[in-house]
Amino acid sequence: MIPFIEQAGLYALYHQNPVTRYIHITGITLLLLSLMIILGFVHVLIPGVFEITFAEIAAVALLIYYFRLNWRIALVLTPIFIVLLWVASLFSYSAPSKFSIWSFVIIFIVACILQFIGYLIEGKRPSLSDLFRLELIAPMALIAEIFFIAGKMQTLNESIHGRIIASEPVEDRSSTF
Repeated sequence: MIPFIEQAGLYALYHQNPVTRYIHITGITLLLLSLMIILGFVHVLIPGVFEITFAEIAAVALLIYYFRLNWRIALVLTPIFIVLLWVASLFSYSAPSKFSIWSFVIIFIVACILQFIGYLIEGKRPSLSDLFRLELIAPMALIAEIFFIAGKMQTLNESIHGRIIASEPVEDRSSTF
């Protein structure tokens, strides 16, 4: 498993502009919600025993992964995921309907547009292999950035952003006056 600092460092390389971070907070939240809506249509049901949706299974699996990476950030994400699952269940619990399908489509498109705008602002396009990893780690990286803005977890901040400074090319200052 790739350590959180390395994954967050890659995420931070693509998201250095503060405006991009705010756009991606909204975009990632909407993307998670839309995926929870569509995954919420599929239920695993054992009558009289239990019922669970694929959205809940995916959220638990993702949270387990996040807890293995950094339990403090995952702990903050847990109630956020619970609220998103609850909102998604309002759209998808009973069955796919015109309203819930269109809600998924619209929320998903808006989320993708916000992600695209963020990358345009940064002037950086991630490769396809990086894109999946960036989207997977995005909720954790964004929560970490909120902590950093609040002045918390400074050791983690220095570890993540120190990797960015070390990986940036050094400018040639010999030709400047």
